[in-house]
Amino acid sequence: MRSKKYLAILAAGSMAFGMLGSGFAASAEEGGISGKLVIWEHTAQFEAPLKAVIEGFQELYPDVEVEYQIKTSDQYYNLLQTAMQAGEAPDLFWTNGTATTNMQVYAEQGLLMDLTEKVDFSLYDGTSAMSINTIGDQIYATPTAEVGGRACFYNKAIFEELGLSVPETFSEFEASLQTIKDAGYIPIAFSGSDPWAALFHFEPLLAAMHLDWLNEYLENGEVDVNDERVVEVYNKMLEWADKGYYGVGYTGVDESGALLAFSKGEAAMCIEGTWNIQTIQENNPDLQLGAFQVPCEDGTRPFVGTSSCGFSVSANTENEAAALAFANYFASLEGQTLWIGTLDAIPCTKEIVSENSVINEIADFDVQTESYYSILGYLEGDGESPRNIWEEDQCKIFTNGISVQDFVDELEALTR
Repeated sequence: MRSKKYLAILAAGSMAFGMLGSGFAASAEEGGISGKLVIWEHTAQFEAPLKAVIEGFQELYPDVEVEYQIKTSDQYYNLLQTAMQAGEAPDLFWTNGTATTNMQVYAEQGLLMDLTEKVDFSLYDGTSAMSINTIGDQIYATPTAEVGGRACFYNKAIFEELGLSVPETFSEFEASLQTIKDAGYIPIAFSGSDPWAALFHFEPLLAAMHLDWLNEYLENGEVDVNDERVVEVYNKMLEWADKGYYGVGYTGVDESGALLAFSKGEAAMCIEGTWNIQTIQENNPDLQLGAFQVPCEDGTRPFVGTSSCGFSVSANTENEAAALAFANYFASLEGQTLWIGTLDAIPCTKEIVSENSVINEIADFDVQTESYYSILGYLEGDGESPRNIWEEDQCKIFTNGISVQDFVDELEALTR
């Protein structure tokens, strides 16, 4: 049964979806859309919102049986490639869009359906959401209405106990770390073993310490990824580690462990992806959770935000009508209101309003800027992708397996 939360979330979007949804509903009632769909998602983190969307979809299409499968992120693309080679690809499946090369390779191999004229993407008008799903003039995946950003989550009870407030400058933020440590708390829960968790920590610090470097890329389309300013940010993280601001044994802590330590009140802060709000709150519903953007020294609050990809449709699906119906529902206001509301994510459109106060705190920023990881992809040369080396070697920085300078020089050597 649909929860009261889902019903409340839908209230704002149901009328706007009516015109689009009514056409689909009519088709379903006429018996034109039925059969089975198989959908693959790459991580359990998105299971709840996917289930909510499927539930809404099946209210319009009761004759369509939908099976979803949650894979593990580290094996996802290997499993997908094996299924494709065996001619057993799911009808719809997640890709990371243009953030990685996978979607482009699949498109070149003729494995993806061109959705350009087959799905209504009008919800995303006036946003940058479509860029992650588009290659040339063709759209190969549905976007989500989520701005996948980064934020500093904090325990309001600990801050109140220690007389701390949300910092207004980077110096204030850094000074709070020693205060928190002296009180017996871990200042920042951090995973030094997960390259993605490390990225989501590094990028807000880069924006706070050297927004000028990011602005150079945005203005010129070119920048050195081994710039001394990038090196300074990584070295700042190592300095904080040496001072104990990440706690003992942080290099052996995975992302789930870091989130749990923060959720349980062992750590005062955690700089992470905004999509982890639900995980944090499920870990500890009683946590007095707050969020802010790590500020620059001049008080500017930058937000590192990236668009999020939804699902591609297999070019070889045996149930094209149902697959396209699901893609259209997923891209609709109703579908994305369910997705965003269940995920507690930041919406990219004002048509979706969050009821979560933490979301509104995250969205209180002055300027949105680019992701370092995205820039690596944009500057990729003709050989091996620097993002592959980034994933393999970044965490070695924290175990002295590679110096910061050698690491970023590796990346720079693979850019154009």
